[in-house]
Amino acid sequence: MTSPVVEETPLTRSELPDHTRRVLRGARGAKPSILLVEREGCRLIVKDFAQARWLVRHTYGRWIVANETRIYRHLAGVEGVPAFRGRIDAFAFAVDYVDAADLKSRRRKSLPGTVFDRLAELHAALHERGVVHLDAHQRKNILLTADGRPFLVDFATSLYLGTGWFSRRALIPFLAQADRLGLQKLRARYSADRQAPDEAQRHRVRWMLGWLWPYTAVRRVKRILRRRARHRARGRP
Repeated sequence: MTSPVVEETPLTRSELPDHTRRVLRGARGAKPSILLVEREGCRLIVKDFAQARWLVRHTYGRWIVANETRIYRHLAGVEGVPAFRGRIDAFAFAVDYVDAADLKSRRRKSLPGTVFDRLAELHAALHERGVVHLDAHQRKNILLTADGRPFLVDFATSLYLGTGWFSRRALIPFLAQADRLGLQKLRARYSADRQAPDEAQRHRVRWMLGWLWPYTAVRRVKRILRRRARHRARGRP
């Protein structure tokens, strides 16, 4: 899965305000600003820590920008990864804008299984380049175009492990399990195709074991409470 490799210095810091068309998300806490930028008819997404607090900007922000820059460069040409357009400065970088909606906007059991087959191929392409995503179970990190092509975004927590013997034989197979398990979870939730009985059973077991992990359990409880609050607001029992 390859696509043309394109990289260039997208903008300077001083040019950025004049070319910003919309602030998709303002900086808050440890999260950067996400900007929709247009230059010479080309739309870009800029992740920018410049407006974050000083400590965040000069520690976490610098590290994230450097890490994602490294990851995107190692994934240059992989179809399903937005093309990297360059680093603006120590606090920001740009990638191509993808006209797509994230998985959170989709109803359960509404997608063909081929979407997840393509995602599996995309994960395999990442692993072949020595990259593990580690956050691909997050629905906001998976974009789907109108014709069903998947894209992976947000490589903040991703790791480049190299392509040497030890990485290929040990590190990547071990850590790539997180990507595969995340994909299986999303397939079980969103694929309209009927699961094989053994796969459905494995998903049920993983779901039950998830309650033993405090972070997962808290997230599930919050999700249940939010769902009930929405139902009450709509007058449902």
